[in-house]
Amino acid sequence: MASPRAFVSLSLALLLVASPLCSMADSMLYSGDSLTVGQALSYASYTFIMQSDCNLVLYDNVNAIWASGTNDQGSSCYVSLQSDGNLVIYDNNDNAVWASNTNVGQDNTNVGQGNYVLILQRDRNVVIYGGAQWATNTNTVGVSNGMFIQSKATIFGSLPANETTAEAKVARVSMVVNK
Repeated sequence: MASPRAFVSLSLALLLVASPLCSMADSMLYSGDSLTVGQALSYASYTFIMQSDCNLVLYDNVNAIWASGTNDQGSSCYVSLQSDGNLVIYDNNDNAVWASNTNVGQDNTNVGQGNYVLILQRDRNVVIYGGAQWATNTNTVGVSNGMFIQSKATIFGSLPANETTAEAKVARVSMVVNK
């Protein structure tokens, strides 16, 4: 007889494969991931693309909605979501030409290292999430205090609390939230 954990894992995998969330991976960038020239995040008619002119642009169909304003500031540029929560555009010499400055909190202190995810959302907004700022660290090993991710009546997935970004990627869950 299969263990309950194996059953839950299999059920989650099947649910995620069969759900429309499978396309969500194309709309997310995780800590440590980058977009190089021509690569993009997409959701429906929205595209968030690193262009060859070094400009990072959000399009709604063919209309530019937002741009980093870094056109012609370098070549072979790429944008990276760093593990400190900062989204940075680098030129081919690895010089920063633009940054979201999301690695600094409102009190001008660094927010710290963590697991962050940039999501091109279905409302056309591009948002960086993640990086727990504080925890009691009283979680019990082997006890799942995971949170279900739901949309109306559909449960998309569940992971135990404190999963890593890599584990979330494997399970195709966009965000892991501690209870």
